[in-house]
Amino acid sequence: MQKVVNILNRDFTIECVEGDCRRLEDLAATLNTRLASFSGDDDAMRRLVVTALSLLDQNQAASAALVRARNEIERLSDMVVEAQIEAAKAGQPVIDERGRVDALRVAQGAA
Repeated sequence: MQKVVNILNRDFTIECVEGDCRRLEDLAATLNTRLASFSGDDDAMRRLVVTALSLLDQNQAASAALVRARNEIERLSDMVVEAQIEAAKAGQPVIDERGRVDALRVAQGAA
């Protein structure tokens, strides 16, 4: 699907997947703010806009992936701590195998 975005009072038609159109509009608005003082020929502007949108998109995707990874690490860490607390309550030795898959199996009750 094609989306028309306006950057520096110029319309740019960009191909995008239907679900990414809103994201493209947000990126274009951010880019429009950052490029407020740029002036150049149309071909240079088109290359700059496409490159900048791509870089902004990559940055947002990387940031989102880091947030997801951090949440997953916290979830797994919580599972290990809960398993250690349960083991201590049951009088079993506390497993201190940080970074080991076995510790996660205990946390899930598989061991």
